[in-house]
Parts: sequence; C-alpha cells; structure tokens
Amino acid sequence: MYTIINKTKGTTYTCTGDWPSSTVNDMLTNGDSIIVISTYSRTIKVPVYDIMSDTHQWNWEEFKYTPGMFK
Repeated sequence: MYTIINKTKGTTYTCTGDWPSSTVNDMLTNGDSIIVISTYSRTIKVPVYDIMSDTHQWNWEEFKYTPGMFK
C-alpha cells in the first residue's frame, strides 16, 4: 500500500498495487509538495528533482521506517 501525503493541498491519498506513477507525476507536475509512504518496502520516499540528468526527472530519496513508529 502507498500513502501519498500532499502537503500543498492538505490531502492524503491511499492506493494498493503498483507504484502510482500517474498520480505522483500529476502532483509533482502541479508543483505539489508530497511524500510517499510505502508499506511494501517500508520506506518513506521524498521526491528530489534531478537537474543534472539529461532528462530532468524526479528521483526519490528513501528513508526506512517501521510501521507504528509514529504513534
């Protein structure tokens, strides 16, 4: 399961299955500030825009987490 927290709009979106690439790309294209929590990989993912790449794409910085650690 993925939980996308959109700080810009103050919303949370949850989805299961594959990586929600179209949803994430739409939010990033709109300039939204987001983080993604993945229960599959137990990581918190923060988008980082890679201006050094030829394609100018988003990369993801990952931080490990344990479910329940924010209680």
